[in-house]
Amino acid sequence: MPRLSFFLLALCSSLYAELKQPPSSVAPSKKQAGVSISRPNILFIYIEDLGYYTSERAAREPNTSITGLKTPNLDKLAAESVNFTRTFCGQSVCSPSKSAIYSGLLPHTNGIWRNCHNNHPKHGNPDKWIPLPDPITKENDPTNLAAGGMHGHIPNLIQMLKANGVYCALSGKLHQQPVRNFPYDIFVDESDLTTVIRAAGDKPWLFWCNPGDTHAPWWRHVQKKLINPKDRNSAPKDVDPAAIKMLPWLPDTPAAHIDIAQYYSCILNMDAFVGEMMQKLEASGQADNTIVVFTGDHGIPVARGKTSVYPAGTHVPCYIKGPGVKTGRTLTTPISQMDFNPTFLEAFGIAPQPACHAKSLWPILSGKTDALPDRTTIMTETNHGSSSAPKTLNPTKARAVCDGRFYYIGNVYQDTFKGPAEQAISIGSGSGEYGDPGPQYGIDLHDDAIRHKSDQPLPYELLRQLCMADAPKEELYDLDADPWAVKNLINDPKHAETLAKLRQEFTTWRANTQDNDLPFTSRSGKMTK
Repeated sequence: MPRLSFFLLALCSSLYAELKQPPSSVAPSKKQAGVSISRPNILFIYIEDLGYYTSERAAREPNTSITGLKTPNLDKLAAESVNFTRTFCGQSVCSPSKSAIYSGLLPHTNGIWRNCHNNHPKHGNPDKWIPLPDPITKENDPTNLAAGGMHGHIPNLIQMLKANGVYCALSGKLHQQPVRNFPYDIFVDESDLTTVIRAAGDKPWLFWCNPGDTHAPWWRHVQKKLINPKDRNSAPKDVDPAAIKMLPWLPDTPAAHIDIAQYYSCILNMDAFVGEMMQKLEASGQADNTIVVFTGDHGIPVARGKTSVYPAGTHVPCYIKGPGVKTGRTLTTPISQMDFNPTFLEAFGIAPQPACHAKSLWPILSGKTDALPDRTTIMTETNHGSSSAPKTLNPTKARAVCDGRFYYIGNVYQDTFKGPAEQAISIGSGSGEYGDPGPQYGIDLHDDAIRHKSDQPLPYELLRQLCMADAPKEELYDLDADPWAVKNLINDPKHAETLAKLRQEFTTWRANTQDNDLPFTSRSGKMTK
């Protein structure tokens, strides 16, 4: 990335900090150049825990080994869109992933580096407090900053859209703090596009549509489709576990096949949902003036997926179509979900935020180019520990940069467990959605990786690295040949030139996003001193 660009960003950030202009005073701006549309709508379909598992990808990238899954509605949407095949979230866990989009900044800069739940009995769902109470008081404010929140001087996407006359609707979880800084107009069910359109009236609208079927526990979302609905470890009727070629970092066992079959069945739910939403949009009469953006917040909720810096957690699908978009293209240029922030703002004719790590995608979407000329890589990150790790560990702090093919990881900080592996990783030590065989989640992946460590050493070793927090200091993967990043090329002399370039990009990204080597603590939102 050119140093001049980052110098200008840093200068803008400094000036903005000096001005300390409150977000509520963001003023409407004139139409930005480059977008030949007039106040469109945006349907932003943002599915929880949906990694890049589609049959269109399986056909295009056979090395992904995605088998036993058919996604006709997503395949159709991809063909009608600009299909960005190298899209990465800001961080592979819910709140930080969203925060990168809301702020246009990476999570380590915007303040939301881990999950932060709202003060609400439904664990973050905003059905009782959107629209926000007026006035906000101590008693009715759903904000709970115990887990940290977005820095108050950052104007977020919803504030800027509302200040410019855009009607904003949300479904699912907000998962951001402080709540009072995210003034959505309405909270609706994820499928209720009709209500959004009716309520918006003459205003352009943004519907952040956040369905969650692919979030564990998977069996609950597909229970009616299970061969035995009373057994959480039963196979679904619409995905054959035997047809699945097991993903290479996971154990290849009958129980593991059923786990992934249930996840794929959840994906089929989401495929049907997308098809229905496209039909509703068409029937509304607003399809020609609506930009559709489809993606997932991060990858699959299993070890080395969600919460990790590996591609199974950070790499997501991204399809964009609508007015002003030159569609029918499949591109490998690397983009970040934080790029949605300036892209959405520009679509509505709103100037970008004063300080932003992201870039508008409109030069690409409009067909002027297939890549952003002043950016050749993106960065993604984790500031999170493995859910299977001993609870005394501080979160791992890792960063990755990708040039569209090669994926470089720097494990900046690891609180390596000093005891024997058996204390960090054992049968029954899996936690929650990452491999808990207990009554809520019913996922066997963690335990089966341990049971089969002798005859299937790779899944065990990769899980052990997470639980011990002792992954190699540097890692390099060729995503074309190795899309799930299991073959570390860091010591391969054939890739020395690529490694040198990505190391420099890694250093530049960190320098210009005010990143440092200090760990985040496990009990507060502050950096350790």
